[in-house]
Amino acid sequence: MKMRLGYVGLALLVVSGGVVYGETVDGIVATVGTEVILHSELVELVAPALNDLRGKVANEEQFNEQAGVLLHQAMEDAINNRILLREALLAGIDVDKALVEERIVEIKKRFATDEEFEKEMAKAGETIADLRERVKKQILATSYGLSKRRGFEKEASVTEADIDRYYREHPDEFVHPERVRVRRIFLEAKPDAAERAQVEARMAEIKKEADGGADFAALARTYSAGPEAADGGLLGWVTRESLVKELADAVFALPEGAISDVLSTQFGLVIFKVEKKEDAGAMGLDEARKQIEPQLRAKAAAEKFTKWMAEQRKRSRVRIFEAS
Repeated sequence: MKMRLGYVGLALLVVSGGVVYGETVDGIVATVGTEVILHSELVELVAPALNDLRGKVANEEQFNEQAGVLLHQAMEDAINNRILLREALLAGIDVDKALVEERIVEIKKRFATDEEFEKEMAKAGETIADLRERVKKQILATSYGLSKRRGFEKEASVTEADIDRYYREHPDEFVHPERVRVRRIFLEAKPDAAERAQVEARMAEIKKEADGGADFAALARTYSAGPEAADGGLLGWVTRESLVKELADAVFALPEGAISDVLSTQFGLVIFKVEKKEDAGAMGLDEARKQIEPQLRAKAAAEKFTKWMAEQRKRSRVRIFEAS
């Protein structure tokens, strides 16, 4: 039986009555129809978490208890992924080959060299074709699960009464500190003095255009290297706590409609425009609605998805085997 990349050299773990025991053999922990789920597969899924857990717990008893929870959840995830993969295949969904290759590149980055990666592959008894197929199946299962949830969200019915009730029953969620609604133009600048000077000169030109009345959002779309550039540099509402102190002090000192000086950060240079300012207070229902409706839709979708998965598990003849 093939071993998989990532768990070579790790002790296999068996969960029984909430206790984790070290084992040297593999075994079946569950089946989904005719497909099997192995101990080794679960260990592979939780290996990073187990390594992290080992350094946090006080004793072996705590480790065993928490590792048992991790392994149980890994088994549930593995069962669900088998079901979602089957449904994705039945639906005729395919995966872009480029996305599979991107994931494989990410996996390779975990190793210092290609030789180390290939050596670990050989130890695992897994070829690059095996890995490619495994990654493809993971993407298929995940993508199908997400699309199913999105479908349930679209189908969810959220009424005005539902939104109003939630707003009244959760007032603490809609209290905000002092905040400002801002846009920004960001240019990356590395520590090299000569390169940074060039970026400073470019940003000074952009600042001059903004001060001269050019549309700030249009400037952001044209020049900014920030991830929000396509949205006209809109960061939305920010609080003092969400910015480093130097930037917060500069931004919160500006009046509405004002544009900041060129500010220097660890990563580059930035200009802010303050569109609106608000003192600490409660969010109105009209604004809260934008937050509440997707939240209620997501909750309804999660409940429906859980019910749908339970139905699929019944159809899939899921069996879980206790360790002896």
